[in-house]
Amino acid sequence: MLEKSIILHQGVYKPQASVAEAVFMITGMTIGAGILGIPYVIVKVGLWVGLLYILVLGIVMLYLNLMTGEVAVRTKQSLQLPGLAGHYLGPWAKNFLSVVMIFGGTGALLAYTVGEGQILSAMFGGEPLMWGTIFWALASIVVWRGLQALKNVDRILSFIVIAIIVGLSFWLLPHYNASMVSVFNPLQIFLPYGVILFALNATPAIAEAHALLPGSQRHFKRALIWGTLIPIFVYILFAFAVAGSMGAGTTELATIGLGQKFGPAVFWFANLFAVLSMATGYIGLGIAIKQNLVWDNKVNPFLATLIVILIPICLFFVGIDSFVAILDIVGAVLVGSSSAIMALTYWRARRVGDLPASRYGLHYSPVAVALIMVIFTIFTVLSIMKVF
Repeated sequence: MLEKSIILHQGVYKPQASVAEAVFMITGMTIGAGILGIPYVIVKVGLWVGLLYILVLGIVMLYLNLMTGEVAVRTKQSLQLPGLAGHYLGPWAKNFLSVVMIFGGTGALLAYTVGEGQILSAMFGGEPLMWGTIFWALASIVVWRGLQALKNVDRILSFIVIAIIVGLSFWLLPHYNASMVSVFNPLQIFLPYGVILFALNATPAIAEAHALLPGSQRHFKRALIWGTLIPIFVYILFAFAVAGSMGAGTTELATIGLGQKFGPAVFWFANLFAVLSMATGYIGLGIAIKQNLVWDNKVNPFLATLIVILIPICLFFVGIDSFVAILDIVGAVLVGSSSAIMALTYWRARRVGDLPASRYGLHYSPVAVALIMVIFTIFTVLSIMKVF
């Protein structure tokens, strides 16, 4: 049995990850609570328009992830997104993204806790508050242990989650009913944007994947591509299968509605996937926020961990429990604004990066970078207007 190379990462010696482990780290960060809200918003806007939303935003996020990956490759230090932005754009960008990542990440962790509470309550009875608290406690243990725990847990859970989603989706396809498919509703044209963007977001995992896969720029790029494409395919398949079989009966948490319509077996199978997918998302994002505080803002690791695990549960106890509304706000406002900043960071890193990225091989298009910045800025402003 071949031993893995050991790398020094943030003062700790860790085994170097394989390409497959890096892929599962990214997919595990991506496929979380967001997938459960996608069928609902797609039904509201119209099935085919909704699927087009996933495809277009998926392509945009693929290019954005590759841009973020090149920024990491060109930078000597191991930094999270705020640190990378600050390194190339200045303190204002670092401070802005730090605030966005903490608030956005906290909102996402809250969404995972809310979703887990509702699903576990539906599965086993009892109050969502109790089950959400139990989930939070177990997931927080993994977040506390750190990056190495994340790599080991996500590799297993991500594979199980993807297998369950694909299996469930193919089981639902024969139940597709064209009469159940909703037609285009122009009044809901902006509804899917925030939820789908939330579901596709994996940029915080990119820095961690690069930290454990530093040996080859080409392997890192390959991991980013597959780690982004797999969720896009899974989302399209799942959304088509659920929306096509449920129609207007699609619930905010898709798996709960599936169980109500197709019986106990589907109920348990579907909600098992939901529990696992949100667990991987919570753990991956919790680690990313913690590393942002430690790597980029030099916060004491113990204090950083407390910040990550305590804020979401406090908001949960306050009573913020609208699942889709949380996804929409976090995705549209916070993910959108951070994506615009990372596109600008990439443009700057191409000019003054610390290291060459010749083997990374990303085609640079100023027009594409400018277009991404403009699109995310416009949609972020529109989303803020919608909130208020």
